[in-house]
Amino acid sequence: MLLTRAPLLSFLLLLTPAVQSFGAPAREIRYTGTLSQAGRADEDLTLRRFEVLVLTSADGTGFFSLLEEDDQNGCPWPESYGNLSGAGSIMPHLMYVYDGLVYNLHLPPLILQMPSPTEEGVTWNADGWTFEAIEKSGNAAQATWSIEGSERRGRKQSLVVDAATGTLRSANQDVFMGQGERFKLTLKQSSSTAIDESAAEQLQKVQDALISLQARMQRRSDSQQLELSARQIHDASEALPGLTGLSRDTLLQEAVLRIHRDVTRQERRVAETMKRRDQLHNTAAPAFNLQLMDGGQLKSSELKGKTVILHFWSYTDKPLSEPYGQVGYLEFLSSRRKQANVSVVGIATNPALLKEDQSRTAIRGARKLAEFMNLTYPIGYDDGSLLKTLGDPRENGGELPLWVVISPEGNVIHYHSGYYEIDRRQGLKELDDIITP
Repeated sequence: MLLTRAPLLSFLLLLTPAVQSFGAPAREIRYTGTLSQAGRADEDLTLRRFEVLVLTSADGTGFFSLLEEDDQNGCPWPESYGNLSGAGSIMPHLMYVYDGLVYNLHLPPLILQMPSPTEEGVTWNADGWTFEAIEKSGNAAQATWSIEGSERRGRKQSLVVDAATGTLRSANQDVFMGQGERFKLTLKQSSSTAIDESAAEQLQKVQDALISLQARMQRRSDSQQLELSARQIHDASEALPGLTGLSRDTLLQEAVLRIHRDVTRQERRVAETMKRRDQLHNTAAPAFNLQLMDGGQLKSSELKGKTVILHFWSYTDKPLSEPYGQVGYLEFLSSRRKQANVSVVGIATNPALLKEDQSRTAIRGARKLAEFMNLTYPIGYDDGSLLKTLGDPRENGGELPLWVVISPEGNVIHYHSGYYEIDRRQGLKELDDIITP
């Protein structure tokens, strides 16, 4: 359900006829939210504050939501908004790092589908939760239902929703992170304002364009990657002029400005990567001598005459989250191209490998990862000099993994920082095209 490319809205919609339009939004609903951890003396420690914007359609069938939080540490912008109904709907989520692990924290239901008629004590299931209607309050025009929810892992949530529409008024939801530590996610409706017809029509155009851009990014709805590929940056940059014009003086202007800030930052990052790539292209690769995780050494001279893929990544088993450094796809490529004189070498960048009191634990972690991912290519490490010589992308705002391809003649022919886009059939197709004639 997500995005196209082109500054003109008419062209955007022409390219993506499947985008679902829900009609002109009728109300602007805002929520304030907190993520907190229980502290001493029953005082909760607030870890994150955020806001949520919901735009409803005039006929009550369409809902667009936007999560507003930290640009750099929060949910990546392609997953920060979405339609709350329809096929392929994306539910915006918080992204929070706790104890070294990244967690996607889904929000309570902003629009709760309730059975008809709803009566006290009635229960129903939705999205893995069991809900029970507890009590109806208020007069006919302002009636609300108190709802209790639970799921099989022990989480609970308490909701107050509008009796007529199911729109959330307030929510308290359990969150578990770390070693089962309990946290609390709260949402409270702060305002609900009617939108005039002309503003609603313009907002609908912005929504359609944002959903189209989201689709064009072709990302997983639960992605934790802040960085975009060069192709995604290009497509977002191309769509931004049209989005900027459409969103000017609307409720979604700040969301578009956030995209603009991020794309500008990432364009600079990619430019630095391209600069380093051009500097290295067809130059002699530095010699190296790696300590292997399973013992022994691997010298660059032993790979002479082969096409060599160097994959610089942490190679730790904790934290371990998608996309795992893309090592699974790299193993697939390695097994396919081994007979074509291609050798893959993993190079661990974990600083603990160079600390006497931590190195054994780091080596065990790398071995566990290799076993978990069924990796057959060698994994080694040095003192960090090889990465520094080739150019650590993190020094210029980039990220690992770093991929460097060395030709059989010993020259650098490819340099890429960050993740590749994955081809569903061929995996790391962009990398595979580099190493195959």
